[in-house]
Amino acid sequence: MTTKQIIDTWLNGRQKALFDNYIKLGLKASGDWGESLEQFKKINKDGFTVGILGNNYTRQLENGRSPNQNQSEEAVRKWVGWAGNTFIKQWVQDKGININPFAVAYKIAREGWRVPNTHNAGGLVSDVITKESIDQLSRELSLFYVDGFKSDVLTALK
Repeated sequence: MTTKQIIDTWLNGRQKALFDNYIKLGLKASGDWGESLEQFKKINKDGFTVGILGNNYTRQLENGRSPNQNQSEEAVRKWVGWAGNTFIKQWVQDKGININPFAVAYKIAREGWRVPNTHNAGGLVSDVITKESIDQLSRELSLFYVDGFKSDVLTALK
């Protein structure tokens, strides 16, 4: 197995686990977040950088959202109009919740939301990308390099 194959296997497993956790937590509405997951990797002689990117609202799914910074009546009204007609309207429809999307948008604008809550138990990312899962990748790569080094030394000694 190569470094790339070890990393690809780990990334594929983590991406699947993220998607499965998204479903398990009941966060799927439109499905956009699950479809947005995208792996990246940069491998060179100095090391590697790997990860999985998701939609720009991943942080809010994981940690919640603060109220709008601009709390002026005009700014809140504009944001509520936009959000209530777009993503919150879609979320309400996708979830089958019988509530006015503009009321939801207004509450979010004024108060934000906390995670965990009744619709999100939390841990979308943090339950999947853990120190243990990162250590697992590190161990697998270490074993790969140690085995390669051992093989080189044995070959040189023969």
